[in-house]
Amino acid sequence: MEDTDKLNLEEMLMCPVCQDTFKDPRQLSCGHTICMVCLENMMDHSSDGPFRCPDCRESFGPIVEVQKSYALANIVEHFRVIKRRREEQTTNVYCDCCPEEKTLAFKTCLKCEVSLCKEHVKDHLELLVFTGHPLVSPLGDLLERKCPHHEDKVLRYYCNASMRYICNVCTLESKQHNLATEASSVLRRQLTEYMDQRFEMLKAQIAESRDNLQKEILRQKQRVIPAASPLNSVTVVLLFLWFIVLYYAYNYSVENQMLTEALEKQQNRVHHVYSTIEELLVGHPMKRHKPLETGEATGDDLIEHWNGNVS
Repeated sequence: MEDTDKLNLEEMLMCPVCQDTFKDPRQLSCGHTICMVCLENMMDHSSDGPFRCPDCRESFGPIVEVQKSYALANIVEHFRVIKRRREEQTTNVYCDCCPEEKTLAFKTCLKCEVSLCKEHVKDHLELLVFTGHPLVSPLGDLLERKCPHHEDKVLRYYCNASMRYICNVCTLESKQHNLATEASSVLRRQLTEYMDQRFEMLKAQIAESRDNLQKEILRQKQRVIPAASPLNSVTVVLLFLWFIVLYYAYNYSVENQMLTEALEKQQNRVHHVYSTIEELLVGHPMKRHKPLETGEATGDDLIEHWNGNVS
């Protein structure tokens, strides 16, 4: 079934002119696609007549409008990578413990990074010291599976976001970064909502003070009192209003500073937690495999061990 799908995909990605996988595919106005080199060659040899599509035979004028198919180019490149990788995996892989005789490998140990025949793989299957050593089908490109950022780790997972293979440490770092970013976004959103509420409350209080001031001014105008008295009353009210504005502005700035410091402390705490977990996992690689099979260590044990290191 896989071979049939592979042949169908290869036929769909084949140029109708050169009968090979597309190279720099360009789409014609009729919807069909050919290689850029094939298009240039056909244009050079069709000077006597109009250019025609090799699939539907639609004729074009003296100017042929084409555009690069970026999606198809990415699909073709990905198909080439998978095809080349499968061809490399089909090559014979020999046992690393039989240097004199070329014995076909039976398994590859990702922990020891060696390929073993049926005779030498018995130690991995029988001895307890090799517990936790993952055995997979023979790999001929084991050296190429080394992580470029962590040379002692093997690429195990495929990241859809970065479209590349990553190791265990890369996975932990990516998860740490995502959690820290998510926590920062939540705190930033909460801080923004709180500050908006405080700002609306301050606006309402200022509007209420302004209305009270206007009412007081009207009340003073309606009274028959000496000329100097209304002036003194208005001055007192204005000073009182000014002190109110200064008070709320000061509270607003203090709360903003306190919330910003709380956000920074929370981010530092998140980074410190995941950095400590990463150091524990990298510093004790053998303990990382034991919980999977023996069940001796759990997440609570790691948390208690980390709390002991922090204290």
